Amino acid sequence: EAEVQDDLAFYAEQKAQEFARNHFSLAEYYHKVAATIRGRDLLGFLASRNVLPKYGFPTDVVALRTDHVNQSGALDLDLQRDLRMAVAEYAPGSSVVAAKHVWQSRGLHVLPGKSWQSVSFAVCPDCQRFHRWTAEEIRFCQACGASLRGGRGPKRRGTFLKPEFGFVAGRDVQPTGEERPERLYASQVYFAEYAEGPASDAYDRVEPLSRDGREVRYHYSRYGRLIVVNTGRGNGFRVCTRCGWAEPAGWAPSRRNDSHEHPRTGRPCGGRIEPYHLGHEFLTDVLELRFSAPLGVPAGAEDLWESVLAALLEGASRALDIPRDDLGGTLYPYWREAPPGLVLYDNVPGGAGYVRHVADHLETVVRAAHRVAADCTCGEETSCYEC
Repeated sequence: EAEVQDDLAFYAEQKAQEFARNHFSLAEYYHKVAATIRGRDLLGFLASRNVLPKYGFPTDVVALRTDHVNQSGALDLDLQRDLRMAVAEYAPGSSVVAAKHVWQSRGLHVLPGKSWQSVSFAVCPDCQRFHRWTAEEIRFCQACGASLRGGRGPKRRGTFLKPEFGFVAGRDVQPTGEERPERLYASQVYFAEYAEGPASDAYDRVEPLSRDGREVRYHYSRYGRLIVVNTGRGNGFRVCTRCGWAEPAGWAPSRRNDSHEHPRTGRPCGGRIEPYHLGHEFLTDVLELRFSAPLGVPAGAEDLWESVLAALLEGASRALDIPRDDLGGTLYPYWREAPPGLVLYDNVPGGAGYVRHVADHLETVVRAAHRVAADCTCGEETSCYEC
């Protein structure tokens, strides 16, 4: 309700201002925008905002808003994404091709009377363990003990906000060319922790891997908290807390009151600019695997463990007939000399029970993963999509 009322008030003000300036074509355009908003299908709107639950609908849907742009086709666009994808695809500076034009994100949408939720985070520079907090700062890695303030290069620490109100496209729309727009950012998924849930929705098992005592211990839970973080080009984004204008942050220090334009109106804005990253938290089914021996793989060889994880995901998809895009995985470090945990998760909103199926057929999955890697004919130095 607040979103619709804000949009209608915004376009009523725009219409009145343009009419007073004798810009009748623009006034008529804003009048049509308001009519489009009023005429939207109610049930579809509520379902897209997760007011009405619907199986298979993403739980967090955001849009790249284009209805303020005076461009043919802008009113007909419906550029929506699950927030896990949108934090990269719609991040300020990114471009999207739609309706034969290139639309570039210029900021975050702002709702009156509301603010973005923010969470502090840090990634250990030594073991890559992810840490999050909302109150007292965590200064040392809970896995290896390294300082979370150390390290050089891109900062993987700071504060991320959840752009749950969506994004705003810039007013300077360009026609498509012969080349696809460059994708500037890639988000990364981290396993953070287990959220509280019913004990019946989690269990632990230990299974032998071989006759020499090697074992695999695994924990299944329906309440694994995963976090997607987009750090931009490495140093986050500069975000205006008043109008939502944003741009990728550079390495040089910048002032917090730099001049900029409101992304929807194009008028100067004197709002305060703050440094943020973009992120999103979600709960889903997870299966954590921990091996009792290095299995011939050094404890610090994260790249090799990532290959093991990739083979398990591909093996699970083939052996259990699970869509590959519906499974995801990430590493979860414990301490310096121990191999990391391998976290498999359902890459669908709210979980679908896929990784529990993997847990119930772990031997089948491991054998299939071995076949995937053993039967591939690519060179070991290559990156192969088959295995």
